[in-house]
Amino acid sequence: MLKRILISLLIFTFPLTVFAVQTLPDKGTVTLTFDDGPSPKYTPQILAILKKYNIKATFFVVGASAKKYPELVREIIAEGHAVGNHSWSHPMLTRLSNTQLQHEVVDTQNAVEKAIGKKPVCLRPPYGMANPHVKDYIRSQGIAPVAMGFNSFDYERRGTEKMVDWVLKNVHAGQVILMHDGYDKREQTVEALPRIIEGIQKKGLGFSAICYS
Repeated sequence: MLKRILISLLIFTFPLTVFAVQTLPDKGTVTLTFDDGPSPKYTPQILAILKKYNIKATFFVVGASAKKYPELVREIIAEGHAVGNHSWSHPMLTRLSNTQLQHEVVDTQNAVEKAIGKKPVCLRPPYGMANPHVKDYIRSQGIAPVAMGFNSFDYERRGTEKMVDWVLKNVHAGQVILMHDGYDKREQTVEALPRIIEGIQKKGLGFSAICYS
């Protein structure tokens, strides 16, 4: 429990102390974001749910997966969602050399551009970690760094009920909600998403995507 509280405090304060969030949801709305995809197993399921509820979201894609599954990147865009950069291979960017950092950022930009004809305008660093050097490099490429936002903790896989309860008890207008559609098992996210959407709607909140190119 203490670990969860400490992580939560870090996530809530991190955007203010480490790098500024460049884009925010529209007034009275939240943004659903999905990291680590695209995944041929989970991304289509999430897209189908979003379509059912007529909600637009933002997908921060891993470059290697975007290159492997360009048709999924195109499907994300075709459904009216936004695509952001989440690095090529999901390393901690603060531990990389300049050459490695360039590869992680630029090669992902190019993979997305090859898939959809335009480059992402935002990058969410893996693990939410970006020091001044990393931020400066990202911005030098004309890309806005985006923080982790409100963490759904879907990767903990503590059960659908606990995930839904955590999100709905803590979500409020203006938050960017972090979830995942790739890399690991995401059945819990798929199961929880409709209930999270309906619960947020019952709070009188809407949904808006960020980082449109």
